[in-house]
Order: sequence, then C-alpha cells, then structure tokens
Amino acid sequence: MTDGLEADPRVLWSEDVLRYRDTDANGHVNNAVFAAFCESGRVQFFATHLTPLLTSDTFFVIARFVIDYRAELHYPGRVRTATWLARAGRTSLGFHHRILTGDVVAGEAESVCVLLSKETRRPAPLGAAGEAAARLVIERA
Repeated sequence: MTDGLEADPRVLWSEDVLRYRDTDANGHVNNAVFAAFCESGRVQFFATHLTPLLTSDTFFVIARFVIDYRAELHYPGRVRTATWLARAGRTSLGFHHRILTGDVVAGEAESVCVLLSKETRRPAPLGAAGEAAARLVIERA
C-alpha cells in the first residue's frame, strides 16, 4: 500500500534483502532490523539531496525515532522502504518511513535528525540544505 508514494519524486525508495541472521528466536525479522531499513533510507536521502549542500563543519544526528510494527517479516524475502521529509525546521528535519513487503505494510516510522556543529556540538542552522529540504516536504495526514 503506497498511497501514491511511488509516483512522487520526492520519495526515496530503498530496497533490502532479508537475511537469515536478521531473524530472532521467534522466527521473524528482529525489531532492530526495521530501524536499519529506515536508516538506509535516511542515509540515501541525505546523500542524494542534502549532504552536498552542507558545510564540512556540521553533521546530522538522530534525535528521535519511533516505529509502529504492522506485520511480521520472515526470511527469506525483500522489503522496500519509502523515506520522505515530513517537516523541515531551522535546525532539524522530520522524516516518515514506510516499510513494505510486497503490498503489505510491515512497519511505519518517524525520525527527527538535527544538524550539529562539529565545534560546539550544538544545533546549527540548516542553511542551503534547509531551503532545499523545504522544497522536498510532503505533507500527509
């Protein structure tokens, strides 16, 4: 269930293979692996859209991460993760993620990343990256 996300060029899609080592004692993919799927999407999103616009004296950190598990995942298999910007602030970005196996939504997540100054370790203005991010925001209910 992509709800039109497939057609939106602002959505970054990443794909992962489920590995046997991803499974836990219950035979399903461990909850921590869901977080790794979202991380892959965020990292690719940054590299594609924002990192080239950042100064070398800043870096992103994750400040908040919440996952809603909707369905079990089992080995073997594949997942696709949609990652999009839901909010662009002065020093932070809010992301949404949707993890799919086939047409089944296996999980949905929200994350917030903050840009920090390497020198002060305090939040730094997004600057040009923030302007670019604002054009990529998708407002959804």
